[in-house]
This record gives sequence, C-alpha cells and structure tokens, in this order.
Amino acid sequence: MQPSDIDDLSDQQLLELSKTAPRVHPDASPVRLTPGTVAKPSQDMDEDAPDAPEANALDLVFAETTIPVPRVRRVVKGQWDFLIVMDHIEGPTLAQVWPTLSVWRKLLTAFTLRRYIRQLRRLKAPAGTPPGPLSRQAQGPVARTCESPVFGQVQSHRGPFASYAELTAFFNERHHRALDAQGVPKEDPARQDLFDDSGPLVLTHQDLNLRNIIVGEEGRLYIIDWAWSGYYPPWFEYVAMKRQNEDEPISGTDDELWKALIPFICGPYFKQERWLLRVSQALYFI
Repeated sequence: MQPSDIDDLSDQQLLELSKTAPRVHPDASPVRLTPGTVAKPSQDMDEDAPDAPEANALDLVFAETTIPVPRVRRVVKGQWDFLIVMDHIEGPTLAQVWPTLSVWRKLLTAFTLRRYIRQLRRLKAPAGTPPGPLSRQAQGPVARTCESPVFGQVQSHRGPFASYAELTAFFNERHHRALDAQGVPKEDPARQDLFDDSGPLVLTHQDLNLRNIIVGEEGRLYIIDWAWSGYYPPWFEYVAMKRQNEDEPISGTDDELWKALIPFICGPYFKQERWLLRVSQALYFI
C-alpha cells in the first residue's frame, strides 16, 4: 500500500482533526481531513456495533474486484461511532459531468457500471452469513439492522434478520398483509406469488446515483458512499437504484436516458419491482 499523509497521526489526533476539518460538501457528512484523505462517521443502525460495515465493504471491494473505490486508511473508534478515514478521490461527480457527455459517452459509462455490478454479484455471502451489513470475517456472522430503499421511505431500516429465510419471511408476511388490506380472496393465485429469494445473497451497494460516482484521473469511475451496502438478493440493486434516481435532488439529474439505462446496468428485474409495489402499503407498518 502506498503511504498516506495520516500515517504518522495517532487515532486521537485524527478524531480531534475531524472536529474542525471542512466538509467536502455542505449537504454531506464527510470532511477533508488532510490533503490526501477524507473522513466520515459510520452510519450503522445498531448501537454498540463492533466495527464499521461500510469500511468492511470497501476493504472487500478493494481486495476482490477491480472497481475503483476509496482506499480505507484507518478506522477509529469514537464515543458513539467509528471514524472511517479513506483516500480523497480528486475529481467531479458524475452528476456534474453527465450533462456534458455525448450519448456515446453516456452509453460507455453505463457499460462500465454494468461491469461493476457484475463483479459485485460475484461476491456472494459466505455460508451462514445473514443478510445486511458486512462484518469482519474474523468475527463470524453478525446479524445487523438492514437499511435499504427497498424497505420504503417511511421505515427504511428493518431487522436484524438472522438468516436469508427470515428476510424472506418478513417480506412474505407483508405481502399477505397487503393482499388482506386489498380484499384479495384467499384462493387468489396472487397469494402464491412470493418474495424472490431464488438468487444468492450478493454484495449490493444500494445507493448508486450520479452523486455517488466520482470521475477520477483518465475518466475512471470511482464508487463512493457504501453506507447502505450489504449482502442482499441481486434484484435489490435494481430496485434501490431505480428509487434513488426517481428524484433529481437525490440523483443529480432528471435525464431520461440515465433512468432508462438502469435496467441495463443492474438487470431488468421488472417482475420483482411490481411485486414490491404491491407490498408497499404493508411496509408502512412497523
């Protein structure tokens, strides 16, 4: 690993520095810690978390794929959370660059992101690993509260789920609850249309939008903000990306071509999206 300009700083110095460092963006939590690094607090939904799942995901992607991501330099335990210190990636976001690209360049960008997703889907959850945020391998499987746009905007976090079967059971129970509310007869075939758990749990980013992609040197596309990442069914990436790109303030663009490219990038999981739409009413309940 190449040296970093924080190598000679203690954990306590990094924590103190983070209190006064300027924000990278007014609406975002990361701060510019040093010329070569940024830092952000962990966003784990569970109190007393033993580590920082976002850092775990970044380490895994860095080690096992060719997807450009910020290199994690240090994870420091603070009073309430962890401080994740990582390399600063110089360059504009894809949201800033997208309007200047030709249609051909936009299509090439989609091909690149499609390759990234395919690499992520090769990172399958080890046997016995519960769905959701990643734990360090040495600690063994740890079930953690899951946060995902798939759960809806009203209650975006659920669990923890001890197993894939528990995640499936949660959604199927909400499916039956939604059909009951709609007055669907018990013998209706829709009752047998259940949660799609046919694919393995794979590493999923869940927040892919133009603001979370940095255009670095020589046009390399870096993926940032892995706070919602975890092991989920493959189709979660499609639904999450679709929802994150419905609104311009979140996505960074209202470009129809970008929206149309999402099924190509993540796979056309239209059936699963329609199923989730039918369930959405029951996801409003705690």
